[in-house]
Amino acid sequence: MKRMSRSSETPTVNSSGARAGDILAGVGPNNQGLRLRICDAQPRGESGPIQGPFQLLDAGDSRHSEALKSLLGRLTDAAAVLCAIRRESPSCVSVVNANLLCIERTAGRGVVKQAAV
Repeated sequence: MKRMSRSSETPTVNSSGARAGDILAGVGPNNQGLRLRICDAQPRGESGPIQGPFQLLDAGDSRHSEALKSLLGRLTDAAAVLCAIRRESPSCVSVVNANLLCIERTAGRGVVKQAAV
């Protein structure tokens, strides 16, 4: 299966930044389907973990989905997410890093992210 190049996809949060209240979606194989609503704005140029609290809306359908289910719907943070996934995968990096997430656009804010069918 051919993957699209990063330049033709929606920009990640580290290149675009994000506003408080935005919904972010996973763009990598280890956070596919992951969705979260951030409480704090995320600055452009930061590729590390999402800063501040967020609500996990969907655990996705990746290898870490089961580990994240206990955080669904709750206000949490990047440290708690990393702790949850490292119980089963000790060497994994965080699935909520800004370089692994994009803003899920709504009809009123630009491009609508198409759902997989």
